[in-house]
Amino acid sequence: MKFICSWLLAMLIALSSSLAWADGKTMIVLDGSGSMWGQINGQPKLQIARDALATVLGEVPAEMELGLIAYGHREKGNCKDIEVVIKPAAGTGSAITQAAADMKFLGKTPLSAAVLKAAEELAYTEEKATVILITDGLENCQADPCAVGAELAKQGIDFTAHVVGFDLTDVQGKQVACLAENTGGRYFTATNADELRDALLNTVVVTPAKTAEVAPLVLPEASLDPDKSVAIGADITVSWTGPNGEHDYIDLVPLDYKKTHGELAYTYTKAGSPLTVRAAGKPGAYQVRYLWRGVDNQRHVLATETLELTDTEVALIAPDNVQAGGSIPIQWKGPAHKDDYLDLVAQGVTRTSGELAYVYVTAESEPELELRAPTKPGIYHIRYILKGSDQKRVLHSIPITVTPAQASVSAPEQVTAGSVLPVFWTGPASKDDYVDIVASDHKRIGGEITYFYTRDSADGESYELKVPTKAGNYLVRYILRGAGAASILATQPFSVTAAEAKVSVPSSVAAGSVIVVDWAGPAGKDDYVDIVPSDHKRIGGELTYFYTRDAVDDEPSELKAPAKAGEYQVRYILRGSGSGEVLAKQAFSVTKPDASVAVSRSVLAGSILDVTWTGPAGHDDYVDIVAIDHKRIGGELAYFYTRDAVDDEPGQLKAPAKAGEYQVRYILRGSGSGVVLAKQAFTVVDN
Repeated sequence: MKFICSWLLAMLIALSSSLAWADGKTMIVLDGSGSMWGQINGQPKLQIARDALATVLGEVPAEMELGLIAYGHREKGNCKDIEVVIKPAAGTGSAITQAAADMKFLGKTPLSAAVLKAAEELAYTEEKATVILITDGLENCQADPCAVGAELAKQGIDFTAHVVGFDLTDVQGKQVACLAENTGGRYFTATNADELRDALLNTVVVTPAKTAEVAPLVLPEASLDPDKSVAIGADITVSWTGPNGEHDYIDLVPLDYKKTHGELAYTYTKAGSPLTVRAAGKPGAYQVRYLWRGVDNQRHVLATETLELTDTEVALIAPDNVQAGGSIPIQWKGPAHKDDYLDLVAQGVTRTSGELAYVYVTAESEPELELRAPTKPGIYHIRYILKGSDQKRVLHSIPITVTPAQASVSAPEQVTAGSVLPVFWTGPASKDDYVDIVASDHKRIGGEITYFYTRDSADGESYELKVPTKAGNYLVRYILRGAGAASILATQPFSVTAAEAKVSVPSSVAAGSVIVVDWAGPAGKDDYVDIVPSDHKRIGGELTYFYTRDAVDDEPSELKAPAKAGEYQVRYILRGSGSGEVLAKQAFSVTKPDASVAVSRSVLAGSILDVTWTGPAGHDDYVDIVAIDHKRIGGELAYFYTRDAVDDEPGQLKAPAKAGEYQVRYILRGSGSGVVLAKQAFTVVDN
C-alpha cells in the first residue's frame, strides 16, 4: 500500500507543481466504479486514492483552478453515470478532498465519455485545458479512448490529458496510455517506481521566467535483425540491441504505420535477444519496430526493419499470450477434412489425445475460432490435428503462454444473517467464472452455498448475494473456470451475525378465524411468517403464510387459523442462501367453534330447502348438501357461502332431483383443509 500511495502521491504532486504555473484550468477525473473496492495489500484502492488526493490537494497553491468529475459512483450498470462534482475554480482543494471521501464506488467505467465531459466543461475548443484521469480499470462502455484522445487533440486549442493507470498491468495500460499520448500528455503506471519517479522529475513545468531552457531529448540507439521471410502465423525471430527499458518492446505493424499503439503483435524486450513476435495472418510486407518509453514518458520508435510474410497451406495464428481462463482467438488455415480439429495441450504432449480443449474444423467453419485457456499458467501448444483413415497426425503447432489471472473480491466484513451481501469484484470475467459463498473451512471447488456468474453482473464490477441464514464465518471467492480444472483466484472472509425476530398471537383462537400476528424481524425479500402444527420441525409444509415484504409498515399482519382444533405454532422464517432458519416462534391453541344446521327431515326432489344455520361465518365457510355416505370435503351437490346469507334469514338450497338419503353440512374453511362442524340427515322423496 505504501508503494502505491507513494507513486500516486508523487505523480499528483508533480502534476500539481507543474499545473500551478500553467495557464488554464484542470479537471481531475476520478474512477468511482465498483472495481475500486479491489484491495492492494489489504487496503481498498478507493481508500488509497482518497488518502493520496487529500495529501496532495492540501499542498496545492490556493490560486490553482481545479475541478472534479467522477464516474460510476452513483448507479450500478449505468454508462451515463458521469457527474461534474466540483466545477473548476481556485481554492477547491478541500472541497474535492471531501467529495472523494463521501463518494460511493458502485458502477461501470465510462472513462472516455468522462474525459470528453471534462474537456467540454473546460471549454477546450476555446481555452487551454488539462485533464488528469485516475482509473483502475479499462473502458467498458463501448467507447475508444484512443479515438477520443485523438479527437480532443484535433479540436482543442491546447488540450492535454494525463492518465494514471492505477494497478493496471502492462497490457491493460497500453489500452489507456494512448489517450494521454494522443493529446501530448503522460501516462503513469505503478509497475516501476524508479521509472515513474524519473518521469515525474522530468515533467515538472514551471513558468518560463523560472525555468532554464529544456535540453532536447536524446534518443538512445537500437538495432533490429528479424527473419526476412516468415510464413503467416509463424514466429518471427528478432535479434536486437537497445536500451532494454522496463516498458520497451518490439512490435509488428504494416508498412508506413506511424502510431505507437494499435500494433498487430508485440513482445517486451525483457524477453531477451533474440525474441519472437507472432506473424500476422495476411501475406505481404510488414515492419518490426523497437519502441522505447523515454524520460518524457512518451513512446519513441528507435529502429525499424522490413520483412515479408508468405502464404502457407496450414497456419495457426493466435496471441503470444493469453490470461488464464481467457478465450483464445485462433485464425486457422488447413485442409478441413472430416473430423479435423484444433486442440490445446500442455507443453511436451506429443500424443493426439488427452487435449485440454478442442474445436472441430470444417470447410464451413468460421476463419476465426476460439479455445478456452487453462486456469494454470505456463506454456501450452495449439495444434492442427488431421484425422486420417488410419491415424491422427499433428500438421502444425504453435506455442502460447498462459499468464496468471488476477482477481479481487471485496465485501463488508460483517453482515446480518439473511441479508444481502454487496460484492465488488475484479477479474478476468471469463464465460464461466463465478463468485461464491462458502463456509470458512471449505477448501474445494463446488459445494457452494450460493453464487453468481460474473457474466451476469450488470455493471461488470459488482453483484449482490443473499447471506446464509446461519451465523458463523464464511468466505466469498472468485472462481476462475477454464480448460481443465477450476481455480480459486481471490478470497475474502466475512462473518454472519445472528438475526433477531419475534412473533406474537393470542394464546387461543377459534378454528377458521382470522389471527392478528404482531411480528418484527429483518423482513428480507423472501422471509415469511407461517403456521404449522406444534410438532412440525422442518422448513416448508406450512398450513398458511405471508411474506414479510408484503406487510404494511407498523401494522400487524393476518393469517387464517387452521380449521382443525389442536395445538399449533406461528413462526418467523428467515430465508437466505441455503436453507431457511426459524428465528422466532410462539405456540397457540385452536378451539373448535360451535355450529348447527337444520332442515326438514323429508323434502320433495328438486324443491327449495330452507336451511337454518349458526356458526362462525368465516369468509370461506359454506353449507352444502352431499349424499348420506359422503365423507370428504368437496364434491358437494349444492352449497351456499355463509358470507352471502342475509341476517336472521335461513339460507336456501335446491334439493337433489334423485330420491334418497342425504345430509346438509356446515363446512369450516381455515388454513389447511376444511372441517365439518355440523350436519343433519334428511330424505328426498319423489313427487
